[in-house]
Amino acid sequence: MGMFEGKAVLVTGAASGIGAAAAQRFAEEGAAVVVADMNRDGAEAVAELIRKTGARAHAVAADVAKADDNQAMVKAAIDRFGALDAAYLNAGAYVQTPFEEETEVNFERMFAINLKGAFLGLKAVLPALSKNGAAVVTASTSGVIGLGVAAAYSSAKHGVIGLVRSSSQAFAARGTRVNGICPGPVATAILGIEGVPSIAPADTLEATPYAGMLTPQHIAELALFLASPRSGGINGQYMIADAGFLASYPPMPAA
Repeated sequence: MGMFEGKAVLVTGAASGIGAAAAQRFAEEGAAVVVADMNRDGAEAVAELIRKTGARAHAVAADVAKADDNQAMVKAAIDRFGALDAAYLNAGAYVQTPFEEETEVNFERMFAINLKGAFLGLKAVLPALSKNGAAVVTASTSGVIGLGVAAAYSSAKHGVIGLVRSSSQAFAARGTRVNGICPGPVATAILGIEGVPSIAPADTLEATPYAGMLTPQHIAELALFLASPRSGGINGQYMIADAGFLASYPPMPAA
C-alpha cells in the first residue's frame, strides 16, 4: 500500500521537470493523478507514462493564470476520480532580467503565472480538498532572498510565500493544510535541462553536494511528504531545499 493509495492528486506544471517527477511519484504511491500543464501534448505524454505502469492518470491543458482553467482542472479530478485529496501547485515561469532592465510587461507576466496562478490555484482547491487533504505550492529560494538577475520572478515568489502563510488559517478551518517548497537550483528547463526526468527508488536517492544541483525527484519527494498525513502538524510553512546554500553566510567556496 502506497501512502496515497486510493487518493486523487492534482499536479500542475506536470509535463516536465519537478511536476513530471511528482506526478510519477504520486502515482507510484497509489494515487490517481491529474496531470495539468499548458503543454497539453506534454501532459498527455506524462499521463500515458503513468498509465503504462498500471496507475491511473488524466491529462488536462491548463493555464494557471486563468481562473476558469484552475476551476476546470479541479473539476476534472473530481469528475474523473471522485475526489481531490491533494494538490501540488507547481506551475511557474522564469525570466532572467536584472532590475534595471525590467519591463512592466515582464513584471506582470511573472506575477500572473507565479503569484496570481498560485492564488487562483489555492482558491480553486480550498473548497474541493477532502478532509485531511493538503495543498503544496512551489515557491523558490529567491522568494526568501533577492535575486538581482531576476527581480520580477523573485518578487513574485516572495509573494507566494506570503500567500501560503496568509491562506493557512482558511485551509485549517476546513481540516486541510497548505505549505510551500523553496527549491534551490534544480535540473529542470529553467537551467536548460528539458524533458521528463527519470525516477529512482526513493530510498536510493543520494545526498546532493553542498550547494549542488538537485534533481526534480528531490523536490518531488518533499512535495509528497507535505501532501501526506505524515506532515499533519505542518501548516502555513515553507521548506527550503537547496543543498545547504542559504544555511550559512558566507557560502562555502566551490571545491
